[in-house]
Amino acid sequence: MGHEPLVKIAIELEKIALEDEYFKKRKLYPNVDFYSGVIYKALGFPTDMFVILFTIPRVVGWLSHWIEFLNDKEKKITQPLQNFVGHKTRHYVPID
Repeated sequence: MGHEPLVKIAIELEKIALEDEYFKKRKLYPNVDFYSGVIYKALGFPTDMFVILFTIPRVVGWLSHWIEFLNDKEKKITQPLQNFVGHKTRHYVPID
């Protein structure tokens, strides 16, 4: 069975992070995407595809929550409203 060198590096980075005071103090842990990236790399996916590969499963969850919200007649499942405070419109500026 083959060995992926990035897995060894990832495991070592995780150990270092879990022992580092900065991470411990803030209760920061490597999330699922940390190892997902290693797996995607081992499977041969180009690195620039990682963002979309991380996003696809999340969209399923977001849509599931939305469907639950729509089907909840008592509207118990809801999140507080968010007020966007950014620019409402922006003009396109080519990068040429």
